[in-house]
Order: sequence, then C-alpha cells, then structure tokens
Amino acid sequence: MTEYQPFEFSHWHGVSRAFFAVPGGDLDAWLGALEAQAGRKCKSRWIAPPGEGCPWFVKVLTAASEHDSLWNRLKWRMRPSRMLHTWQISQDLQASGFVCPEIQLAARKRTWRPFGWPTDVLVMSPIGGQPVSELLHRKPPQEILSAIANELARFHAAGFVHGDCIPGNLFLQTDGRLAFIDNDRTMRTSFWDCTARIRRNLVQFGFHLLLDNLASRTQLEDFFLEYIQVAQWPPRKRVHELSRIWHWIERRLATESP
Repeated sequence: MTEYQPFEFSHWHGVSRAFFAVPGGDLDAWLGALEAQAGRKCKSRWIAPPGEGCPWFVKVLTAASEHDSLWNRLKWRMRPSRMLHTWQISQDLQASGFVCPEIQLAARKRTWRPFGWPTDVLVMSPIGGQPVSELLHRKPPQEILSAIANELARFHAAGFVHGDCIPGNLFLQTDGRLAFIDNDRTMRTSFWDCTARIRRNLVQFGFHLLLDNLASRTQLEDFFLEYIQVAQWPPRKRVHELSRIWHWIERRLATESP
C-alpha cells in the first residue's frame, strides 16, 4: 500500500502521498492558476487535466451538486470531506485488488472553522486504459460488455458500489480489468442496502448505454444476463430484479431523454 502522511497548509487539512510536494509550495496559488485553465467548469466543481507543469488530474469541489437548494447547502456544509472519503475508499479498492487512480493529495479547507463553507481538493495520477464510452464507439459492443459484466459483478461481490456508474467512469485496461474513476461517492454496501444499490448501478449504466446509443437493447439484455450469471443470482431474484432494472431504465428514458 502507498504511504500517506498528514497534510497541513494554511486552512487546508488532509492527507498527501509521502514525498508529494505542491508546485511552488503554495496550494491556494497553485489551484488559482490551474482554475484559470481548467478544462471542465461547473457551479459546484472544476477539473484540470494533466498538462505542462502538472502531471496530475486536479478536481476541486465547492458545493454538493449543481442544484442549489437549502438541503444541498446544509449537506455540503455539515458532511465530512468528499475528497477524504475518496482517498479512503480508493485505499479500500486497491486493497481488494481493484484498479483506481493513485491519490496524491486529498484535503479540505473552510472559510472559517469549524462550520465555514468547505472547499475540497483531490489530486490524482492519470489512469491507464480507455474509457468504455469511447471503446463502444469504436469496437463491437459484445466483447467489451462481456468484460464489463464480469468485472462489475466481481466489484459488487466484493461489497462495493460505484457512486456514478456511467460508461465514462469505467476504463478498460489492456489486461481486461476494469478501472474505476470518479470515486467520491463510491462506497461499501451493507447487508440491508446492497441489492438496492447494485440495482441503481445497473440501471444507471444501462440507461446511459441506451441514451448515448452505445449499445442496442438486445446487447444490453445480453449484458444483464451475463452479469446475473457471474453474480450467481438465484432464479427468483433474477426474474424480480431484472424486471425492476428494466422498469427504471424505461422510466428514466421516458423522462430524461432529449
């Protein structure tokens, strides 16, 4: 396992990989320069890809979501750091034999402590492989979806669910293993909620395959059948869960399709 140490700078508190050093020594100044050239900016976050002077992905969160509501504001203010959670769940994933980005730095600061407005930062190494969303545009889906069905069933059997299980967050490695990125809402399941959370992962993945025309309904059906076989669901659960999965996919397509 990678060694980490406490990270403290100004109002920032978190963990960093041993021997990691912020370029220039000033985290706020470095993030300010990166934000000016960030590739993806939203109200709640911005992301800077690797580039000149920065070999890492940098992700900064400033709110719970794009939906500005009193509940989301309270949730973001009161809940623990999402990026420190990402660091912890990444450690758990790697210890269980799964591939995910190597975290260099995970930290949070508040405008004033202990209840000021939080900002989270995550610095991580690039990951190998290609996103499934791109592979499915270039190659026949059957072989790719078969590999994903096997890897996703193994992931769920180990007690994990992904927080945003879409094709762009799954990278297929050259050895056939699946790498998981964007893990700030990935979590371990419990006995009480594992079936519902796994169902949400499968619904989300299937919905985006159809919405983005990455696979046909027949190919998605084959994907579910292979996943169920690998996961060894009993016959009654197969019928019940597959029906519910398709119900929620159809419902989302009806309400969210352009």
